[in-house]
Amino acid sequence: MRFLAIAFGVAACTGPRVTNDVTYDDRFGAQTTMDVYEPADDTPTPRPAVLVIHGGSWRTPTKRSSMAADAERLADAGYVAFNIDYRLVPDGGEFPHAVQDCFCALAYIRAHAADWNIDPARIAGMGYSAGGHLGSMLAVAAADPVIAPDCAAGTTGPLVAMVSGAGPQDMRLFPQVAAVTEFVGGTKAEVPERYIQASPITHVVAGAPPFLMIHGTGDIVVNIEHSRDMRAALRAVGTDARLLEIPGGGHLFNRDVDGGDYSLVTANESPEAWAATIDFLDRTIGPVR
Repeated sequence: MRFLAIAFGVAACTGPRVTNDVTYDDRFGAQTTMDVYEPADDTPTPRPAVLVIHGGSWRTPTKRSSMAADAERLADAGYVAFNIDYRLVPDGGEFPHAVQDCFCALAYIRAHAADWNIDPARIAGMGYSAGGHLGSMLAVAAADPVIAPDCAAGTTGPLVAMVSGAGPQDMRLFPQVAAVTEFVGGTKAEVPERYIQASPITHVVAGAPPFLMIHGTGDIVVNIEHSRDMRAALRAVGTDARLLEIPGGGHLFNRDVDGGDYSLVTANESPEAWAATIDFLDRTIGPVR
């Protein structure tokens, strides 16, 4: 049954139709909700969709403060975008819970595909930083029984494509920093097996879905080696894996969306990054019909 617009506050304007705070797992309240961005035009044909996952060191911020503009741009391009929140550290988001929440969101979306007129076989992921990590886990770690969630919508298969912006792909590459140790649950010396299990790169096997990675060459928060190594691992098993390197780009300091001065924007916000993202989505889950 389609959600009542009045209940969730659908925005009425010429842009995408936005349905806020849809609960995908009622066990954790507002932590496990999503905003849904639908293209303004109607079509009888089920659309492809993108699961959008915010970053913030697995600790902050929220879907609306971080990824709303990205979700809106995806809807403007013809995709239905599901911009999700998930449990954060230290309020229950420690590994593997945040990953499991994202899997629950994906399972819910597929179970309710008819409600949003989407094709459940054409759902990609898009995330930045910690969101890139979580989305990458959804793309390659669906078969791991330890990570598999127990959400009401059940388990689900992997994403069919992934756009990772500066996403951590190998947790073992990080120095000992609080954001990582708090998320993983200890240092590399204390819980080495968890650093392996929490790393997307260790889950890569033949049949992994295609990846587009976007990463600044000057990123000192998540070194570009994460994306370069992941590209090599994916290509080694025959997966289409591409990396757009942003020369001189940092983690949060890049050329703005107009391609002008450098400012506090993420590496995936540049014009060339958006062009590469839409081209990748059109090739893998599109084109939008």
